[in-house]
Amino acid sequence: MIGTQESFTVTGGARIGWMHAGWPLAKLSASATTLSVRAALLGTYTFAPDDVIALESYGSIPIIGRGIRILHSRSDYPEQIIFSCLRNPERLLDDIRLAGFQPRATQTSRVRSRGMPVRWPPIIAMVVAWNVLFLLDFVAWEPPKRPGPFALVAVGLLLAAAFAVQRSATVQTWVMKPGRSVTEIAPVLRVVQVISGFLLVGWSLFSFTAPLG
Repeated sequence: MIGTQESFTVTGGARIGWMHAGWPLAKLSASATTLSVRAALLGTYTFAPDDVIALESYGSIPIIGRGIRILHSRSDYPEQIIFSCLRNPERLLDDIRLAGFQPRATQTSRVRSRGMPVRWPPIIAMVVAWNVLFLLDFVAWEPPKRPGPFALVAVGLLLAAAFAVQRSATVQTWVMKPGRSVTEIAPVLRVVQVISGFLLVGWSLFSFTAPLG
């Protein structure tokens, strides 16, 4: 009989849905009761044995393109969750088994691609508002401001929208398709928050300190 080991944690990278966190921005932890992937900015995804159908090797490029894929039944998580590290994928799979984690979900419960989880009207409305606000900085000021106050409003609107989608049930009902979870797009929203936050601070400082050329 194969012996077991205590829970363990390994550092690596992760692909969560559309987003990627490179090494060493992700960690995988395994025990007899839980398997967890935690990636900087992208969040933490925790599975019980009944949530996981199978764990399989993924990719063919050593170090940067090889890892394990978690086939799961959590409809509130992105379909694609992949963890990669410096270990050989087969060795990592062996370590997870030795920790006592055994997938128990059935193949019929697997989450498969269901298309984009968000509605098109909110996306179109955001794109239109973004472009109109940037355009206003070129037609409302003489000479045009780069970036001007309307550009700052556009970035602030994007930041506020990313927060609102995650926190407001009303906004989620408008943005998400029926039966879909905001958790599916949470990694994208977190990255949008970070980028738009940096842009808002940086452009604000630039607008107040740099003369218009």
